[in-house]
Amino acid sequence: MTPPTALSFRPARALVVIAGDDVYEDLFTASLKLQQLLVHAGIAARTMVGTARLAAAAEADLVVLYSALGLFPDACQQALADAVAGGTGLIAVHSASVYPQSAGGATAASHATIAGLIGCRFISHGPQPHESRFTVRSSGLHAVTRGLAPFDITHEHYHLEVAPAAEVIAWRLVAPGVRPASEPLCCVRQFGAGRVCYLQPGHDMRIWDEPGVRELFARAARWACRPAEPGEAA
Repeated sequence: MTPPTALSFRPARALVVIAGDDVYEDLFTASLKLQQLLVHAGIAARTMVGTARLAAAAEADLVVLYSALGLFPDACQQALADAVAGGTGLIAVHSASVYPQSAGGATAASHATIAGLIGCRFISHGPQPHESRFTVRSSGLHAVTRGLAPFDITHEHYHLEVAPAAEVIAWRLVAPGVRPASEPLCCVRQFGAGRVCYLQPGHDMRIWDEPGVRELFARAARWACRPAEPGEAA
């Protein structure tokens, strides 16, 4: 058998897909920073605009989705879900967990597929203030956060509803007497053969220069771009 050569090596390939309203989230600038972070992590990456680009999701080892509502047809949601089920990894960033709601407060049927795939959803910003300086704490049991030291960031708050299938591996503690006592910052799950990670940090460009966030994103990218082993837990 001919031994492999340097020319036969193919780095993992990622798509950074942004979509939606660029008023509250700096999607375009963030997408370039995310692409840069992926390249530094050894993952070839390109940036695309619009959820229609998710039709090509199955061609990538990893999709990084940073959406802010906007047009997200069910066919595009399903294309992403099918790709992840087949082994493509997914990192959903910040407002990708914000979906239209029905009159009763549940996720609207129009976004049920993507909500079910990501495994968590934005409920509210919680009580004032909606931003603070806090410590990111993490689980030492998961591959993404094992050995990751606590670090401090200034960031927007999200109160999230996390599906039973997802595992919270990073969080912040909230003010004494407030319930729940902690707020999820990073959740992971397995979806078919694919690995899914949700990262709540990402509201503005300050966050992508935080060493702890950069390390967390790089770890999540390397973990998610490898298909899950049969029977493997998240």
